[in-house]
Amino acid sequence: MDGQIPIRFLIILAADGDNSEVRIARLAPAYYLFKDAPAEVVLATPSGGFPDLTGELRQSVHKEPAAARFVTDRAARDDLADTLRLDQIVTEDFDAAFCIGLSGALWSAKGVAATIRAFLMSGKPVAVIPGRHMDITPEGAAAGLLILGNSEASPLLSAHALLKVVLERRKMPALPG
Repeated sequence: MDGQIPIRFLIILAADGDNSEVRIARLAPAYYLFKDAPAEVVLATPSGGFPDLTGELRQSVHKEPAAARFVTDRAARDDLADTLRLDQIVTEDFDAAFCIGLSGALWSAKGVAATIRAFLMSGKPVAVIPGRHMDITPEGAAAGLLILGNSEASPLLSAHALLKVVLERRKMPALPG
């Protein structure tokens, strides 16, 4: 990478217990976007180890191209098998975090929420794709995308994120409903 420090992303799978919001179809697009950037990607769950996605890994047909790529990609499956525990994560080692499936209060004092808070307190960006019962606002984010920031750089960074989202959404087929 030409002597530069590589970009490092942490992907948090809030997968302990029965969490149907953590699926290969939700993980794979972000995983490959980061990997293809190129960036280093580390996967973590609250208790570490292989998250229970075995059923999806055994499916022979996946509608999403990224999910199909993931199940046939040995390195990606190895990354999933080598998932770290959240207490093994050192925030300073990463540039940003991406979390899938968080349920409960975003500002909880433990678990996934504490890791997210540590990233935010360190001034690092975090994207959260919530589980079914995430406490963000009284109505949640609905079908929208919520970007939060409270620093001097937040307006410009948020504007860049929104522009990128709008451009990407225009490339997507129309969503039903």
